[in-house]
Amino acid sequence: MERISKRLGCALAALTLLLCAGCAGTASGTEGADAPAETARRAETPEELYARALEEDVLVVYTVSTRVTAVKESFEAAYPGLCVEVRDLRSPDLIDAVEKNHAEGLAACDVVLCNDNSGDFKERLVDTGVVVPYLPEDIAPHMKEGLSGGVLPFVYEAELLFYDGGGFDACPIDNLWALTEERWRGRVYMPNPLRSFSTYAFCGATFEHCGELEEAYRDYAGRELSVPEGSSAAAVFWERAAKNIVFTNSSDEVAEALGNGDAAFGVMVSSKLRLRGVGYALEPVWRLEPFAGCRTSCAAMLAADARNVNCAKLFLRFLLGEADGAGAGGEPFRTPGTWSARDDAADGTDVPLTEIDLIVPDQERLIARRQELERFWTEVLKENTAGRS
Repeated sequence: MERISKRLGCALAALTLLLCAGCAGTASGTEGADAPAETARRAETPEELYARALEEDVLVVYTVSTRVTAVKESFEAAYPGLCVEVRDLRSPDLIDAVEKNHAEGLAACDVVLCNDNSGDFKERLVDTGVVVPYLPEDIAPHMKEGLSGGVLPFVYEAELLFYDGGGFDACPIDNLWALTEERWRGRVYMPNPLRSFSTYAFCGATFEHCGELEEAYRDYAGRELSVPEGSSAAAVFWERAAKNIVFTNSSDEVAEALGNGDAAFGVMVSSKLRLRGVGYALEPVWRLEPFAGCRTSCAAMLAADARNVNCAKLFLRFLLGEADGAGAGGEPFRTPGTWSARDDAADGTDVPLTEIDLIVPDQERLIARRQELERFWTEVLKENTAGRS
């Protein structure tokens, strides 16, 4: 009843606008109730979607980004009478909730915005059809990568190495292997890769770049890296680096450690760069041998069980910046440390992604190696804890 009451309140505010626009009744009840999978490729105008959305309930968005609250506000202002409820969840909790809702036949959410880096989102929600992409025909030609493996990214970020700008005038290292030096013990902060999808993606992706790590070690140490039988250059690097790392629960804790000077270096999501605007001395490492991090992204998907299909589509259009890419829906994500998923919209960061030393995670490989990677990190974290006790 609470959702219905909220919806009716919003609808009253739009009654005059609807009558003046003359757009009521442009779609039948049957058409408005089409399943997302059946309508995802249909060419629909914002006006058509709006007219049908006014007959629906409160739109529910599950998201891993609090910035969606700003999108909600501008969306409701642009489309009077439509109401959005935002539920902010951590990526693992979001995936569990959407999966559980689907299994129980509950149409509890309409739009899902989630980090899609580790492979969990793709494997459990995309590949199973629990969520589906919606990419309007007038926006599709402007997406840099379109639909990749059934996943629609709407913003790019990076899991990136930062340094303490208050303690150093410039980055004090030029090679990733330098983080294994004794002088940095307890001065490197990073989210636990078994708790952070973005960190897991970066750590897991390094195992596909062992050749580059070995070459970087030769440049760093002037000799070949000794890799035990059955191990790899990535495993050796992380086993050594972990002795210096303080593992945290989130990027927020890494940013705090850098901000107060406890950390000399921190690995965290690049969008935290916006905290420089409120006084944090966070400096990103754009160039580093062999890489400074990995590219990440956030996906925007339509729930297969969505009850408010038309409003969901309209919201996704709005989030993607509308036909010209300049819409207000994309503005909250044009912040430092982000890059547009469109070729006709401005990035939030002055430095292009192509000029940063980043690797790109292979989700299929991350999925295939999940058990191996989880065993490895469980053991590394156990040794890290034992070494600090």
